Amino acid sequence: MSAAAPQYPFAVPFQQQYIPPIRSLMPYALRPGTVSLAGGYPAQELFDIEGLSEASTQVLARLGSCLQYSNIDGQASLRHQLARLSGQRGVVCDADTELAVTGGSQQAMALVARVMLQQGDHAIVENPAFPNTVNALSYTGATVHTVPSGPLGIDVDALDELAGRVRPKIVSVVASFSNPCGATLARTQRLRLLELAVKHGFLIVEDDPYGELRFAGEMIPPIMALAEGEQRNRAVYISSMSKTMAPGLRTGWLVAPAEVRRRCVAAKAADDMACPAWIQEIVAQYLANDRYAVHVPRIREAYGKRCDAMAQALEREMAGHIEFIKPEGGMFFWARLTGQIDATRLLPYAIEKEVVYVPGKAFYAEEAGADRHAMRMSFATMNEEQITLGIKRLGLAMQACEAGEPTSIVLP
Repeated sequence: MSAAAPQYPFAVPFQQQYIPPIRSLMPYALRPGTVSLAGGYPAQELFDIEGLSEASTQVLARLGSCLQYSNIDGQASLRHQLARLSGQRGVVCDADTELAVTGGSQQAMALVARVMLQQGDHAIVENPAFPNTVNALSYTGATVHTVPSGPLGIDVDALDELAGRVRPKIVSVVASFSNPCGATLARTQRLRLLELAVKHGFLIVEDDPYGELRFAGEMIPPIMALAEGEQRNRAVYISSMSKTMAPGLRTGWLVAPAEVRRRCVAAKAADDMACPAWIQEIVAQYLANDRYAVHVPRIREAYGKRCDAMAQALEREMAGHIEFIKPEGGMFFWARLTGQIDATRLLPYAIEKEVVYVPGKAFYAEEAGADRHAMRMSFATMNEEQITLGIKRLGLAMQACEAGEPTSIVLP
């Protein structure tokens, strides 16, 4: 007879194990023949294998110099290449005092949260939002508040009111093509955010993994690029190579005021000492070869066509059942079912018809305020033909759900 498991004295944020709702969909999304609109992955067939192989070969020729511990803040070669790339986006920074390499943008978010927040502090995040952003903030012990967001971005008036009450240290936003809403925050709203940061004394942390994936409309600079004077001291910029080069590189970076950046580097030392030097040198070489500037337009073009295919299919197959604002970039549609059937009720029928999406409620920090009719669909990983087929299947699932047909799919 086995002994009972001991009762470990876990820290408060970890006393209840968090299991992402999206994880339960993976067995269905990976079934042969299923059209998955659920994942937040970039298109694997669009990876620049040739360019990355060339950069890898160049680095391999000097491999011995890449096998030692890296600088905690990143290889100098990569920091300077990322500073150049950031500058092209309007985020002009000092590669040695303001920029640090991280293990993807998720580590960057976690580092900023850790050096700024502790129990008794307050942070604000968009609602809905990427769940791991909420986790990075809440795992510090801070109280995380939410402000409504949607296809037009965060409600800055609601943010102004809430910030005046709770005095947050951090406000986290994805201003360009957010996950899950696909939202783009207007220039005027970005400027207003900077004004509110100075007014209320908080740090804006902009996560920008999708900003270069614009395939329609006019480019809007990152929030930090618009900052002037004291506003610049209130802005942190985070980005990643995961959505433009490849997630497997686990390469991201942050640009922050020197005092914030210095403490993030100290926190990173306690995490992993440094990101792998070998991988960093490959990314730096790839950027130095100017392959990135050739590769990103290919992705934009492909995603633009896939976005068009999804919009056209939704209008044709789901007419009268769904509403959406077509995104100008990124990887996601945020759509709402307009009738009595909500996204969770429809999902088993969709799975049975071999198409998978993510119900919108998975992205709300507080279930009580979740929009149960919302759904997130990614157009990145499927080609136009697959997207058209998937939405056709979604239309058939809606018909079956409305008719009350039995389904064999039982979801937790």
